[in-house]
Amino acid sequence: MNRIKLVNLLDDFGLGGVQKGLSIFESPAIKAVADCSTHAIRPDAIIAPALDADIIVTHFPPNWRRIAFLVSLRLRNPKARLVHVEHSYTGEWEDAYVPDKNRFRMMLKLAFSRVDQVIAVSHGQGQWLAEAASIAPHRLSVIHPYSMQGGLALVPDVDRPSIGPLTIGAYGRFHEQKGFDTLIRAFRLIGPDAGIELLLGGFGPDEALFKSLADNAPHIRFFGRIDDVAGFLGRCHAVAVPSRFEAFGQVANEAREAGRSILVSPVGGLPEQVGDAGLVADCATPEQLASAIRHFCTLNLARMGQAGRDATRGCGARRARQ
Repeated sequence: MNRIKLVNLLDDFGLGGVQKGLSIFESPAIKAVADCSTHAIRPDAIIAPALDADIIVTHFPPNWRRIAFLVSLRLRNPKARLVHVEHSYTGEWEDAYVPDKNRFRMMLKLAFSRVDQVIAVSHGQGQWLAEAASIAPHRLSVIHPYSMQGGLALVPDVDRPSIGPLTIGAYGRFHEQKGFDTLIRAFRLIGPDAGIELLLGGFGPDEALFKSLADNAPHIRFFGRIDDVAGFLGRCHAVAVPSRFEAFGQVANEAREAGRSILVSPVGGLPEQVGDAGLVADCATPEQLASAIRHFCTLNLARMGQAGRDATRGCGARRARQ
């Protein structure tokens, strides 16, 4: 049997969900049948490389310039199957950042017409893409990403503290997308006497803003960069994901794998991850989020955490097969 040659094209190697999601190509199931590599391209590239590949997977969001790149990619690799994974665009992102939706959706249609298959990273995103970009069902698939973080299954089950605060964790890029500003404001409303604390992990451009909003509140702690996700989640009793937009939300999946219940906003791929593992709540304002956190903390976090662990057991192998 001839081995498949697969090349991933990426223009941003910063920390984030896209980079983490590429780790699936190192899984034994994929390595058994394919030789996978990653090829860096410039963000402003128009001329595509000629590649020795059976499958070429693009991982950057399309724009008008990228249409020329995709045309070139097809011309210079006529025998390769072209697959695009859409990690970024969602209906909520469109509502927040696109002033001319007709023009934006025309760009999507032109870009996606240049590839053989489009992969959405959640069912919520897939439904929006099908309508926004007029993608025929046979050309659109949904495959949840997977970060292959080690040790999550070994994180001990939740034990609600008899002494000390209940810790809600949140982690990711310090960027407006993640809604951490609203989360911090919500905890300021909750106050330090409620027996609930926030442990916020990560770094990014909004770090100074977030620390200013926290204003040294004793029940809001900053953890810094997280290199050991399992270790961080072991410090938390539950996890909040109050994102303003989120194509999938790997943090929610990692939390469930670690047996941690999740409180998520109703955007993108977050609600479809909840099931019995947590709560979907309106996180639009600090007041709404504070109320949701208070209610969330009265629920059976251990039972929801176990439901999340059950739902994600074996998910890495399933996604590798997909």
